[in-house]
Amino acid sequence: MINKNFTLLWIGKIVSQLGDKFYAIALAWWILQKTNSPSIMGFFLLASVLPGILIGFFAGALTDRYNRKNIIIITDIIRGLLVLAISFLSILNMLEIWHVFLIGFCLSLAAAFFDPAIQAIIPQIVEKDNLVKANGMSQMVGGACTVAGPLLGAIAVSILGLAWVFLANSISYFISAFLACFIKVNKICKKTEKNTGIFKEIMQGISFIKTQKQITSVLIIIALAHLFIGNLTVSLPFLAKALYGNGVNNLGYLQMMLGVGLFAGSIFMSIKKKSSANILTLIIFIMAVGFCFIAISISQYLKINTIYIYMSLLAAIGSCIAFASVFWQSLLQYYTPEHMRGRVFGISTMVANFSIPLAYGVFGLLLNLSSISKLMAASGVCLLLLCFCIYLRISKNYKETA
Repeated sequence: MINKNFTLLWIGKIVSQLGDKFYAIALAWWILQKTNSPSIMGFFLLASVLPGILIGFFAGALTDRYNRKNIIIITDIIRGLLVLAISFLSILNMLEIWHVFLIGFCLSLAAAFFDPAIQAIIPQIVEKDNLVKANGMSQMVGGACTVAGPLLGAIAVSILGLAWVFLANSISYFISAFLACFIKVNKICKKTEKNTGIFKEIMQGISFIKTQKQITSVLIIIALAHLFIGNLTVSLPFLAKALYGNGVNNLGYLQMMLGVGLFAGSIFMSIKKKSSANILTLIIFIMAVGFCFIAISISQYLKINTIYIYMSLLAAIGSCIAFASVFWQSLLQYYTPEHMRGRVFGISTMVANFSIPLAYGVFGLLLNLSSISKLMAASGVCLLLLCFCIYLRISKNYKETA
């Protein structure tokens, strides 16, 4: 472990994210049983990301204005209470769809403050030389929970029942908040006057990002990565169905290998003794995802329908996503001064939250008009070309500043 403070944050993240996976499985199953409607599930997913899109600027500015440790604790407690309400309603057999939508919307509001706070606080508790390792360990939690969470969650639902799984998720938030209470955070130097309005601080954050070409490049890469990974999410069930064997089992294997790749890449970044982040390496990892998309397209064009090659490609994509995620978080932490990190990470979260539902809509429509092979090929080529354009832009900036 890097230090005591990061260990407390890391353990809290493990507990709460594993609880989130349990909650996601239980809630999806409850909605399916209650409505048997894919459209309602789609509207619920939209309601879950909408607040992060709408208040990203505002949440980031508040994260810079107030104590980030307190924001983490308060939002964890709020989320714990919200899920506790769902568990009680479920135990009393009073849970309705509007409860789930309302509480889901409120959970997303809390997450809109929590996400930039937890990303911005890492440089306050970790030395600069350990940022990549710290972000790798944080990403490792996501990878491990992606692999183990759905399986353990499904087992927990079958053994304990929905209500008790909701309760377990609620308790996980309270544990995370409790651990965060013991974190000692280095104070940041505030560079805004006390009477500065929140709107002015938001505009200061936007102006700062506009003047920082490295940060804008990273944000563009985040948007592209989430957009095209959204395409993969939409296409994966149809790809699984087209392969030999049971379609549902195939989908499980492919998603598992994506998580395995994510976990493996995160472990590599967390145990690497000396590691630093640079934007050109970040671009290479995103371009590698583009090559994997093209490889999937070629495999489909050649009518290779055995699952093993696709499992290997999904593992490679997962590893590249892990490397890229660690790098872009580290780069934003490097390039952004402490008093601006909340706003920058608030905007990065907003960009990601906007790109994913956009991808679901756009690529869902395109998949009706085209084949998986053509869509994957087009996505891979577009990703390579766009990344190459960003590379040329960055190289030009380096020459101008040299």
